[in-house]
Amino acid sequence: MKSTTPDGGRTGAATRVREQPEVRRRMLIEATTRSIARHGYSGTTIERICAEGQVSRGLINHHFGSKEELIMQAYQQVCDSWTAYTLAGIEQATDPAMALRQCIDKNFDPSIFNTENLRIWLGFWSVIPKYPKLSKLDRALYKVDWKIYQGIFERLAALRGIAIDTDKQASALMALITGLWLHAALDPATFRATQAKATCMASIQHLLPDHDEGHA
Repeated sequence: MKSTTPDGGRTGAATRVREQPEVRRRMLIEATTRSIARHGYSGTTIERICAEGQVSRGLINHHFGSKEELIMQAYQQVCDSWTAYTLAGIEQATDPAMALRQCIDKNFDPSIFNTENLRIWLGFWSVIPKYPKLSKLDRALYKVDWKIYQGIFERLAALRGIAIDTDKQASALMALITGLWLHAALDPATFRATQAKATCMASIQHLLPDHDEGHA
């Protein structure tokens, strides 16, 4: 049976109207990332974003004000989605060694470690040093992920009763993952996902319990 509202169903219609701006913003952000994947950052013009999203230039100005703001929010969305995907549930994992393996596995899952995503990240990375606002956002987003990785290493140190420089280990593992992605973006034949995962596991194997060797 269909449910009704006191206003005869108008509430649902009003909700859809209120949701439209957010839907349009998301559509424009997705069009921007697709354009970056296909044309790089420098080739991602307002015209191409409009073509990708099948919208007018005025809609971009209305929702974001400028291309720079749209790029900023697109990068924010890409990073937020990445964090949600790669780190979902890991903070609460009871076994920190398993949490680290899951982090690495997710970073190089074939459904994620693919040409389109590599091009998207390369497009953003190529311009971050040139734009102070984007660089500031990148540092803030990096700290979010770094804190989670550091927390996993802290739990691993406590569980195993060993001393671990958690700051350096978190930075090193994240740098290695980023470096492998960068190499793959520049030369897709450089690394296979299985090789990349093995490389990351080898970098932390000395910290894991002996019985974890079979997971390297």
